[in-house]
Amino acid sequence: MKRCASHWGRRFPKVATACLSVLSTAAFAADLTVTVENITENKGKVHVVVYDASNWLDGDPDNFAGSQSVDINARADEGPLVTEVELEPGEYGAFVYHDRNANFKFDKNFIRMPKEPYAYSGPFSKLRMPKFKDCMFVVGEDGAAITVWLQR
Repeated sequence: MKRCASHWGRRFPKVATACLSVLSTAAFAADLTVTVENITENKGKVHVVVYDASNWLDGDPDNFAGSQSVDINARADEGPLVTEVELEPGEYGAFVYHDRNANFKFDKNFIRMPKEPYAYSGPFSKLRMPKFKDCMFVVGEDGAAITVWLQR
């Protein structure tokens, strides 16, 4: 019995630390409210992908800070779509696109031009990828709100 007690005694600090880190992460989560304007079709899904500076527009589809996919029929009327993404306080940039065919991909044509409406959380030119500092916004402990306009 003594052996089990000493084994638990060695593991308790690790278990306690893991539990506290999970609780502290949940305690500091904040909501980012995203309003998506200029939706012209009532089909498909709207995807909101939030990045931090270290993974800004990373090619890996699983490397992001937060995301939300919303069925376009979730809108109450023909107005904007409003959704929330849970994040930790910090600096972020967002990419939003209207996945009209609901294939969970941002479709492009043969010369890599977008075929689906999209937007970033800051000003951008269609001729180049935006920089993180141009699209950055801050999420505080009380959360944040951004509005994006889909471009064709």
